[in-house]
Amino acid sequence: MNKYIVIKNDDLRYLTATQIANLVDIVQDITVCRQEEGRKFNNTYLVINRDEPYADHVIEIMKEHGHWEEPNHD
Repeated sequence: MNKYIVIKNDDLRYLTATQIANLVDIVQDITVCRQEEGRKFNNTYLVINRDEPYADHVIEIMKEHGHWEEPNHD
């Protein structure tokens, strides 16, 4: 299983209004649970596509700082 799920905002156009509402509910539930656990709930992330020409460089930087795990493709 991947550590993160990334959904491009533009891809939400493929969902129905009900699916979007369900997704919003899920994200809100996760936020509430994180708050209740005293965890940060408003993280922001830097996302790059693996096929970008600079991706390997970014991966090496992340490895240097202990922030890289090989993706699990199961």
